[in-house]
Amino acid sequence: MEHSPLFLWMLAVYVAGCAGQSQINLKLPDTVNAVDGDQAILPVTFNTQRRVMTITWEKLNKKDERRRTLVYSYYPPLNTREPHRDYAGRANLVAQASLKLNPTVSGDDGTYVITIMVEGIGKEEGFVKLSILVPPTVQVGPSDPYVVTWGRAATLSCAVLSAKPNITALHWEKDGEIIVSSRLGNKYSGGTVQTPSLLVRNVNREDAGMYTCVVDHVVHRVTASLLLKVLYPASIISISDSITAEEEDTVTLQCVADGNPAPNISWSIDGRPLPTQQNKISRDMTVGSAVLDKVFLNDSGNYMCTTTNGVGESKSKSLRLSVSLPQKGLRMTPSTIALIVGVSAGGLWLIVCVTLAVYFLRRRQRQREKKKFSLYYSAGRRDIPEDGKDATDGDKEPPPYSALSAKLSVRGSTRSGINTMRKSLAKKDRRYACVLYPYHPREDNELPLEPDDVIEVLEGEDGGWCLGYLRGRIGLFPSNYVKFVSSNEVAAMKSRKALETLELSDAPGSKRSI
Repeated sequence: MEHSPLFLWMLAVYVAGCAGQSQINLKLPDTVNAVDGDQAILPVTFNTQRRVMTITWEKLNKKDERRRTLVYSYYPPLNTREPHRDYAGRANLVAQASLKLNPTVSGDDGTYVITIMVEGIGKEEGFVKLSILVPPTVQVGPSDPYVVTWGRAATLSCAVLSAKPNITALHWEKDGEIIVSSRLGNKYSGGTVQTPSLLVRNVNREDAGMYTCVVDHVVHRVTASLLLKVLYPASIISISDSITAEEEDTVTLQCVADGNPAPNISWSIDGRPLPTQQNKISRDMTVGSAVLDKVFLNDSGNYMCTTTNGVGESKSKSLRLSVSLPQKGLRMTPSTIALIVGVSAGGLWLIVCVTLAVYFLRRRQRQREKKKFSLYYSAGRRDIPEDGKDATDGDKEPPPYSALSAKLSVRGSTRSGINTMRKSLAKKDRRYACVLYPYHPREDNELPLEPDDVIEVLEGEDGGWCLGYLRGRIGLFPSNYVKFVSSNEVAAMKSRKALETLELSDAPGSKRSI
């Protein structure tokens, strides 16, 4: 069987191609992924015993693949290497013929061609696609912090830019907790890949906090956050009870209010303003005090506390001050005592003796006080067993000042104020504490305590120092000197005391039984 010359030539070319393929054995992957800004390596291996003349890397034009851009060239006989154009300083040849780009840019995405020229065989080409992955840029708004007024709606925007490929998921978090719209009814809407912006309806003080837009991408997760601040109107948390005083007494009126921004507090009587001192005790709570020096009968009346912060309407509460004449009686002043002693003794010698007696009595009293303080100090330093009970002394006064945890901080929550006061106001059920042990203040902002005193608790029931109201004054008291009780228990205690008083009055020998 005879063949035409054309067929024989084509067969020779095919055999030569197969022989060349088997000699160089060029291998490279179809696709390589790299992150924008990181390095990328396009791996290539080949095997030949013949001399390699040239190795070149080129990139195909995306619009016209017949056009190529020279990336890197290597001429082994001359040992010359050269990156070209935009690849200068970034492209390099590693291993046998692998192309390394460091760092990559988004424009490096595309198809690359390696051409190897081998002596006696010719050239052979391989193709590999480089995909540059670009993580998204996330921007939240409209501002940080974002301030919104109580009762209105707030729209938190989340813009996702330059993601390649597209993002896979998007959601919002508040203070680290995922917001799920379907579980919260009409409170939230949006916050998805299709609708990235989050709508918060009917904003209240509990909605204040840190909001984060979380975007998932094949490269890594990207987040952006903003702080939502809620402005809410001022409200009066507590006010002094109505007061009965005698002429020339000093009376202090106190009013506690909270709000954001911090409220302003003023005292007045019959429309006439009174000097008011304001002190912030937390981020959103203020105490306003008015001090009346030496009150007289005409100072009796209704005193009004008014608070406002520019959000909503002002709030007011009043109390009644009743001033009466002091009860007449003999006031034993030191001069009166000295006069009586002098007349009774009839002479200077007796006065000297009395003075010496008073001196020694005071000295003895100071020694007793020092001994008592030493006992309290020792009790405070004594080790307490692990079960929390004293192994020898039974029930005694708790450790004093130094054993308590830190006092209440003036820095409140960024959103919720004093939770104890708020709950008490909402439920119309105040909390109280019954004093178990006497306590003498160490500082001006502490309350003096006597056993069976009942304190209205304004803040704190979790140990350490608490804020309370007692005898027309607001101040701090140690929680381990008291027992926390409810308003029902306070009413029961008062009823029990009244019954005990009645039983004592009916006992034999009392005036009532005669």
